[in-house]
Amino acid sequence: MNNHDWLSKKLILINGKGGVGKTTLAQETAHKLAASGKKTLLCNVLVMDYNAKNEPLKPESMAPNLWTITLNPSDCFREYIQLKLKLKPLYALFMNNRFIQYLEKVSPGIHELVMTGKIWHERNFYDHIVVDMPSSGYALTMLSTPHNFAELFPGGPIYNDAKAMAETFSDPQQTASVIVSIPEEMPMQESIEFAESLKKLSPQNPPYLIINRVWEELNADEIQSLAKISKNLSQYVLKKQSAQKEILKSYDADIQKLFTSKEILLERVASV
Repeated sequence: MNNHDWLSKKLILINGKGGVGKTTLAQETAHKLAASGKKTLLCNVLVMDYNAKNEPLKPESMAPNLWTITLNPSDCFREYIQLKLKLKPLYALFMNNRFIQYLEKVSPGIHELVMTGKIWHERNFYDHIVVDMPSSGYALTMLSTPHNFAELFPGGPIYNDAKAMAETFSDPQQTASVIVSIPEEMPMQESIEFAESLKKLSPQNPPYLIINRVWEELNADEIQSLAKISKNLSQYVLKKQSAQKEILKSYDADIQKLFTSKEILLERVASV
């Protein structure tokens, strides 16, 4: 069930519970693509930062072929309005309007829409966009918002953009949603629930699963070496490996049903 074709997608969304290695995988993926000669943007999403810098959202160079950008809701909202209005004087008048300022703060889903829209817009300028997504709950809200706005608005520019976004994020040729987990009960359960929600949202584009920090199985000589250091240590390692196997086995049917592929990242016990 291993399949690395998610690396070929234009948009690569790295999701997962905090502490599973999501950010590390996003960074490593972006560097790998850039090193292969692909023009790559690593995108970080700041969910709770509503302090606009009133500066253009410009990617910064990190390495050859690699740029990074950090998104916050207010700057994405302002950039979206500017893109639509085009004329700077009109933009300034619009953004200084108290009603518009109020609307930005209270409109349900508007921040999620413009941040998702920024990611979608940047795909026009790069070979790959790698996104270090926020926590699973908010990531799902971001990915659901274009679908919701496309249903709410009967027409117009917001409808057109939302519909195009929803189509792009649902297209398996363009977008890969990668869920990172570890072989423990809570992270695995959350990953399954997230995958179920994504599959309902985009049935034709199920996510990919990467299970991180799976302890590499030791041979008899390695177990004996650990026992010489500490019998308790060798027993702990064996129990840990057994527990990981049981957890992965218990979720195997769900994994087969919900994910495009599964990839296991092994970890040597010596590095734990």
